[in-house]
Amino acid sequence: MLVSGSVTDIAALFSSRTGVVVAYPTETFYGLGAKISDRAAISKILAIKGREASMGIIVLVADMDMACAIAHIDQNQRELLQKFWPGPLSAILQARKNIHPLLAPGGKVALRISPHETAACLVRAIGPITSTSANLAGKFPARTAREVMASALELDGILDGGTTPGKQPSTLVDLTSWPPVCVREGVIPFQEIIVQ
Repeated sequence: MLVSGSVTDIAALFSSRTGVVVAYPTETFYGLGAKISDRAAISKILAIKGREASMGIIVLVADMDMACAIAHIDQNQRELLQKFWPGPLSAILQARKNIHPLLAPGGKVALRISPHETAACLVRAIGPITSTSANLAGKFPARTAREVMASALELDGILDGGTTPGKQPSTLVDLTSWPPVCVREGVIPFQEIIVQ
């Protein structure tokens, strides 16, 4: 397993073969990243975590253009997202038809633009990646590369970006309903989102 603080080194792993899964830092915890076009890697994440396929996996994007290539975003949704992105708000949106069903159960996909510079650089380097917390299902998410290593997950690499804030996950809201519905309370209080 490659452990590196270099985005270039980790990006090269993704270019070298399919099925690559790495851990990387975000504005909340360390996440598990696979290219969203890599079916083998997405299945591998579910196996690593022992997670139900029906739950879906959040996807990190670099900007609104990348988000619109993955999901349908109307004007109301766009205006709300622009107030909180980049930031710890994961938004459930109507997925476009080419998105892997493991990422979009029921035709819906959750997206986020991370304000963490290392995560953002990785997404800009390789394209949209998954962002599910680096831990076994039911265990506490890792806040450091050392904690990721201690969890003994079967990964191809770890992008060491130091210690992440931890504490709470991103707030998860369903924007396919209007007004939005809170699915998971997180860093951003839901009340702050719906009063916008």
